[in-house]
Amino acid sequence: MNKKLTYQLIKTKEISSEQFSRMFNLMHENYDYVTFDNFCNDLKHKTFAGLLFDENSEIQGFTTFGINPKEYHHKDYNILFSGDTVISSSYIGSQELGKGWCRTVGMLLSKYPDKKWMWYLMSKGYKTYLYLPFFFNRFYPSPSIIEHKDYSLIIDECSTHFFGDDWKSNEGIVRFKDRQGQVKKEHAEKSFRKNNEYVDFFLRRNPGFVDGDEMVCMAELSLNNFKRYPRRIISKVIESSQDFEFNIDEK
Repeated sequence: MNKKLTYQLIKTKEISSEQFSRMFNLMHENYDYVTFDNFCNDLKHKTFAGLLFDENSEIQGFTTFGINPKEYHHKDYNILFSGDTVISSSYIGSQELGKGWCRTVGMLLSKYPDKKWMWYLMSKGYKTYLYLPFFFNRFYPSPSIIEHKDYSLIIDECSTHFFGDDWKSNEGIVRFKDRQGQVKKEHAEKSFRKNNEYVDFFLRRNPGFVDGDEMVCMAELSLNNFKRYPRRIISKVIESSQDFEFNIDEK
């Protein structure tokens, strides 16, 4: 990958109208049933976004973050909710989004070390799910963990709070009454040609992804749960005491 991308963390309320339009267009190019109104509403519940800029300062990818969204609070842990994530097809293969995510997590752990952090991830497709085995030693759901009551209880509590009746606890997925966005057909078809145990597991657990079902996943954001590559990035951020400019209670 010769094309250079730069990751920048920004408050969602500071995203310009031009940037917002570009983000929506990226979603629209990669997912079906993405409406402008739904995209706007989703972003309202996110605290900040990680944007990928090319050398011409055009957004080529992004991921959004919500901290304890919809006024969710628990005495034992905070929730880092990952929302929409996409990268332009011209930059597939770039690792900058993952690196930027790691730096963001490192800043969070450095500034707010007194309470456990849990990552809440919704997987529209297998590519999002593959972040879990790449980054973490333990996560749920996983082909190597038949049942993990701690994770499943937290997932159930959070998902009920976030999505109400759209959360299907017995299936571990969110099925929206009205479609909120799903992998385009041509991308979905590629999923069935992969030879990978984690892709196979995703397809077994979430066969309805072709119709927009989203599988809810969770992992603890702690140094001993990260694999070597992300742990190295996150540790450097923590050791440098790099400032996290956002207040987790900010609305």
